[in-house]
Amino acid sequence: MVISHACVAEDNRAKWECLARDGKTRIELHLPHRWPSWESRYRPSPQTADGFDIRVAHAFRTGREDQYFFAPRVFRGLRRGAFDILHVEQGAAAFVYFQSLLERNLFSRRTKTCFFTWINWEYPLRWPWNRIEPHNLRHSDGAIGGNNEAVDILRRHGFRGKTAVIPQLGVDTEYYSPAPNDALRVKLGLRGVVIGFVGRLVEEKGIRLLLEAAERLESEISLLLLGSGPLERELDQTAASGRLRIARVAAVAHEQVRDYLRAMDILALPSYSTPAWKEQFGHVLIEAMACEIPVVGSSSAAIPEVIGNAGLIFRERSAEELTSCLNALISSPAERRRMGRLGRLRVLERFTHQEIARQTLEFWKTL
Repeated sequence: MVISHACVAEDNRAKWECLARDGKTRIELHLPHRWPSWESRYRPSPQTADGFDIRVAHAFRTGREDQYFFAPRVFRGLRRGAFDILHVEQGAAAFVYFQSLLERNLFSRRTKTCFFTWINWEYPLRWPWNRIEPHNLRHSDGAIGGNNEAVDILRRHGFRGKTAVIPQLGVDTEYYSPAPNDALRVKLGLRGVVIGFVGRLVEEKGIRLLLEAAERLESEISLLLLGSGPLERELDQTAASGRLRIARVAAVAHEQVRDYLRAMDILALPSYSTPAWKEQFGHVLIEAMACEIPVVGSSSAAIPEVIGNAGLIFRERSAEELTSCLNALISSPAERRRMGRLGRLRVLERFTHQEIARQTLEFWKTL
């Protein structure tokens, strides 16, 4: 039994589909009936397939990962003892995990329990979550962290079960594959080397740092910024000033992101850490790497874990180092191609849906 609000988006169900297809696992995925997010408003539909059933149930407090919960009938199968594993992808302090653990503890003690968390910064917990998290940790057999720091934090919070570091989501490397998109470059008026950014337009994503670094570059460049957020007006004013050639595109459906990646020569993710947030993975990195787009990322949190030796890393908040990394790639098309090939190879080895599904199943077996 899997509970995951992220799977309201069809793209995010791929690892479960892989597990069901291999014939070794039967997955029953439970989704809230609606989920608002910054990029879309999701309303999933139930589906039934061989080994993979999607159940949609009414949920309360949707849109808040730590607060939402289901109507009790969702747990009928758990009450019948129908599951070997209860897997909840909502974090250690999530109320829906607390709810499902109560059902498991009452009716199906043989069912093993685990959860997934991205959270890689120390977080204050107010009541009742400061009571819910210790309960959830105490009654969990295993935990999967999306990055190394997430697992370290669980240990500091007292978790004693089994752990693994496995990304939550991979990529389809047939869909995310190298191919130029010259038509889109022309449509958007992009010239020279195109430096791209994909994500929320917020301060901690390092947008202002990217603008500062871009202004230091002497080569002809264009910035392609894909996303929405509070800094939209500031970016539009910068574009209007003529200091930089900027094409800003509002957030698009996830399946359209690939087309914009293919219009880039370099993808930059200049995030920096704050007391209340760190980059937990940076999924757009592996999407770009699969398309053989060379990536430049800051040293913030999980970004170096994802990039490895397949891209360039600069010290977070350093516009000077970001400029140096960008110059190194702008000045050498051969280096861009080399980095692009390394990136795709790293994705094929580590970040496909199939590989993440395999690792998840192996972790379940240890429970």
